[in-house]
Amino acid sequence: MPIETQVNLVPGLPSKGIDVDQIEKELASMWANTSEGENGTSSGVTRACALNLIVYTTPRDNRESLEELLSQVNEQHPGRTLILVADRETREPKLEAYVSTRCRLLGGAAKQICGEQITIEASGPIVETAATAVAPLLVPDVPVYLWWKDIPHYEDKLFDRMAEMADRIVINSAAFDRPYDDLLRLAKMISDPSRQLRVSDLNWGALTSWRTLLASFWDVHEYRPLLDKIDRVAAHYHPRSDAPEQIAPKALLLAGWFSSRLGWKVGDAVQVNEGLVECVLTSDDREIVFSLIREQTLELDHGMISSFALSATSETADFSVSLRAGATKLETVARIGAAHSVGRVLGYEMRSEATRLSRELAFLSHDAIYEEALAQAAQLIEAITTRT
Repeated sequence: MPIETQVNLVPGLPSKGIDVDQIEKELASMWANTSEGENGTSSGVTRACALNLIVYTTPRDNRESLEELLSQVNEQHPGRTLILVADRETREPKLEAYVSTRCRLLGGAAKQICGEQITIEASGPIVETAATAVAPLLVPDVPVYLWWKDIPHYEDKLFDRMAEMADRIVINSAAFDRPYDDLLRLAKMISDPSRQLRVSDLNWGALTSWRTLLASFWDVHEYRPLLDKIDRVAAHYHPRSDAPEQIAPKALLLAGWFSSRLGWKVGDAVQVNEGLVECVLTSDDREIVFSLIREQTLELDHGMISSFALSATSETADFSVSLRAGATKLETVARIGAAHSVGRVLGYEMRSEATRLSRELAFLSHDAIYEEALAQAAQLIEAITTRT
C-alpha cells in the first residue's frame, strides 16, 4: 500500500494526427528517461499496466478535476489511460494526441509505480471515427474499461464502436437530464442480446448502503413473518434540479431493486399527482402500493433519497431507513405495534467519484442484480408515463 502519493505528469508531447508508432516511441522514450536515475543508476520507477481505461469526455468537462480524479484512480489501478476529448459541436476537423506518465510513491521517495496516459483531442466529423484511433493504442492481454462521461445514446455509433472494445462500460445515471427516457434507453441497450454490454453505474454503487440496511431487516428472524405481509412502500427523494418533474434515477433504481428482489410484478394501476406517484405492484394474490414521493424542500436537489419505508398495515408494523443528522448518517427503525426500536445507525458519507470508479474497475462480469433492478425500474417508468 502506498504511504504517500505523488502525481508526476511529464509535459505533454504533441503528435499531429494519430501516428501509433510515433506515440509508442514517445512513451518508450519517456519511460527510459523516467527510469534512469543519476549517474546511470535505476530511479526506482516501475512501469505498471493492470488495465486499459478509456475515458470519453467533452470540452465542457473540467479537465483539471478529471486529471485529479484519474490520479486517485491510478493509485489503485495503474495502467494505460486513454482520454478521448470529443468536440462534436465544432465543425473544424482536428485529431491530435498527447502522452504523459502518472506516478505514485511506494513506501518512500525511492520507489515509484507509474502508469501512462494518452490524450486524444478530436473535433468535427473526425469524432465519429475516433474509435479507430483508440483501438490500436490499447495494451493487449489486459482488461479494457470504457468510462463514458456522457449520456449513452442508443443511436450513437461512436458509443457502439467504443463499447465493442470494452470488457466493461462505466456510466453514471445520476447525470441523466431526462431520467425516464435515458433509463429506458439504457435498459433497452443492456437487454439487447446483440450488444452484450456489461455495465457499471456509479449511481448504483452509491446505493450500496441503502440496499445493505434494507436487506438487514430480513436478518432478524422475528421480522420475517411481518415483512412477508408488506402492503405499502414509500420512498421519499429529492428531485434533480434539471428534471424536477421526474422521479430521480436513484429512487427509481432503489425501487426497481427492492421490488425485483421480492419478485413483485408491476401492474397497470398507477396514480400520478403533483409530487406523488403511486404504483400498485402484485405478489401472488397480494397487492402492494408503492409510493414515490418528491420532497418539497429546496436544500437538496441532486436526486438523493431521504427515506425508504415499508409497512404491513394488517400487523401495524413499519420498517424504515432514513437519512439523518444533516445527511451524514443512515438510521434503521422498526415499529411493531406500540414497540419502537432503533436498529443500526451508520455513518453515511458520499464516496467520491474517484472511489466509486476505482471500485467498478475491479469487476468484469455482468451485474445481474443491477440489470434486473434497471429492468424493473424501466417497467415502473413505462407504467408511469402511460398515465401522464
